[in-house]
This record gives sequence, C-alpha cells and structure tokens, in this order.
Amino acid sequence: MARGQTEQQMENAAHTYFERVTNGDVDGILELFADDAKLINPVTGATGIQGKAALRVFYEKLTTSLVDYTAAATDIIIEGNKLIAPLHLEGKTTDGKPLVMDNLNFWTFENGKFKVLRIYMDTHPYRTALSKALSGKE
Repeated sequence: MARGQTEQQMENAAHTYFERVTNGDVDGILELFADDAKLINPVTGATGIQGKAALRVFYEKLTTSLVDYTAAATDIIIEGNKLIAPLHLEGKTTDGKPLVMDNLNFWTFENGKFKVLRIYMDTHPYRTALSKALSGKE
C-alpha cells in the first residue's frame, strides 16, 4: 500500500536524518528536530536530553567520534505519528577500531518535526566507546 503524504514526509525525514548523520551535518540534523525535542538512548540515560542546545552537543560529539562510517535504515515502519527505523551502521572509531552495529530508532513526530527520538542499541562495545567519547574520558 502506498504511503500518504504525511507518512512519506516522515519517511523522507528519517532517511534525511541518517544521511546527515553519515555526513556529519549537525546543523542539518538539528533542522529535523522540534525546538524542545528529546533524545533518549543508553548514553543519555532514561531521562534523556532535551532542547536543541543539548542535541547540538550530543551530535557534535557523535559525529566527531566516528570516521569513515555510514548509517542507513534497513526498514521504515510508520503507525500514526510514530516511525520505527532499524539502523545499520558501519565505520570506525577515531582510534581506528572497526564498528558494526544495528540499532532501533523510534521517533515520535509533531508538526512534521522529531519531537522524541529513542535509540535502542544492541552492541555493548559501541555503547562503551560512545559513552567515553561523549564524556570526554578516552
């Protein structure tokens, strides 16, 4: 079944997000989020981070902690204002260690923007490496 206009816009936003993450385009990533958006993942903890200033810090650290990487959705599932996108990422950490992982990204949209992004990670080594990079303790 073909997607409606709103669903297609949501799908395009998810693909654009992964492209911008891969390209290290922090400003472009932030354009996709509502001003008061929230991001929750294992690094940010259960309460997550909120607002574009906090998101900027997170994405600047994320995009500089990886090199030669690609991130892409392997599927897109949409139900109402929710979008789920399994993610496959391959690349290296800045110290040259290879990184291959699969995550699950779960978005809630509001007025065409990301209101909440929950990222579920399945690989402990990535979590450890990213946590160190984001905390500045390498």
